Amino acid sequence: MSRPKRIVWLLLAAALVPGVAMASGVSETFTQTSLLLILMITLADICGFLFERLGMAEILGEIYAGIMLGNLALVGIDFDLSDLLRNSEFMVYSSELALVLLLFIVGLESNIRDLLRVGRNALAVALSGVILPVLFGLGAGAVLGYGMGLQGWFVGAMLAATSVGITAKLLGDNGLVNTRSARVILAAAVIDDVLGILLLAVLASVVVTGQVSTPELVWIVAKALLFFIGALLVGQRLMPGVVRIISLNEHSSVWTGFALCLALGFAQLAHFAGLAPLIGAFIAGLLLDDVDFQVGHALQKHRLEELVKPISDIMLTIFFVSIGAQVQLQSLADPKILLIIGSLTVIAIASKGLAGYAVQGRGFDRRGIGYGMIPRGEVGLVFAAFAFSHHVFSADMYSALVVVVLLTTL
Repeated sequence: MSRPKRIVWLLLAAALVPGVAMASGVSETFTQTSLLLILMITLADICGFLFERLGMAEILGEIYAGIMLGNLALVGIDFDLSDLLRNSEFMVYSSELALVLLLFIVGLESNIRDLLRVGRNALAVALSGVILPVLFGLGAGAVLGYGMGLQGWFVGAMLAATSVGITAKLLGDNGLVNTRSARVILAAAVIDDVLGILLLAVLASVVVTGQVSTPELVWIVAKALLFFIGALLVGQRLMPGVVRIISLNEHSSVWTGFALCLALGFAQLAHFAGLAPLIGAFIAGLLLDDVDFQVGHALQKHRLEELVKPISDIMLTIFFVSIGAQVQLQSLADPKILLIIGSLTVIAIASKGLAGYAVQGRGFDRRGIGYGMIPRGEVGLVFAAFAFSHHVFSADMYSALVVVVLLTTL
């Protein structure tokens, strides 16, 4: 269904739901959640469409829709969406499920073999693009006052993330995907994601366990690497057989359920291992990297991505709107918060820009490679949302970081 038609149907549904709910006697929770979903998805679709027409990423429009809904009190409307989102079990679970699906798709789109043969330049850019933002982020914490502890590390990790999806889309729209520099950007961005997810695994374990001593930190890192490598080795041996069994069912819909269960199953395994569920979802996506499987009459991996996409699109829309709804615009009037936003935006741009100069050889657009690594997008928001939900960031700091992500993506 085209976007304009989808918007029309959602608006009609918004008008009909209250009457239907009253007539059928459905619960107040169902009515409230349904109306909230209609409002969030409809406004996100409209804003995403407008932002795309202006040449910007759709994700910006969805977050902007959330910011508007979360700050209606500023225009005299007594509606606290952020509080409603925090108190709704369905919305909380939807956001968590969105993150699991997002990391599953990132893993699905990553190619282990390509990662192993990306070449010296992509690896150099990726490592520089992780180390420099983390160091600058920690240094900014000491200067700006948010500290060099766990909060400083989360800020640095968020600054280190690069959005592969946004970067790839912009390169594709401009016909630059097949250039040498673009290949370095995309390979480096994928490695960035892998390193960032490993860093998230460590930080998440520290948050959950509260363990920060050196031996315990070494154990957390070792546990994350062991889970990562062990799950890949065992999964790659078992996955071909599982896929052959699933292939006995010729209906493509079975693959949607299989992908969802695989992502949730590995997310739960990671949780049992004391790691963030997101790590397990990412590994679940990687497991399907080198496996041949038949979806309908096509033996293509991208078909699985297409089957999962309708679910993930809706879940991610809810997630991005809820991200924006938690932003408190009144906090942006604080000069200290504005200083943090300005400083971290400069750091975010400069650190990735410098990473582009790690490339060696002729024929590369080093400045272009650095700029291509700048968008943080959904990956940076994952770090910010996780830290905020675990009370690592204050509401003011979280609002500042979301604005930084928006500015780098813009």
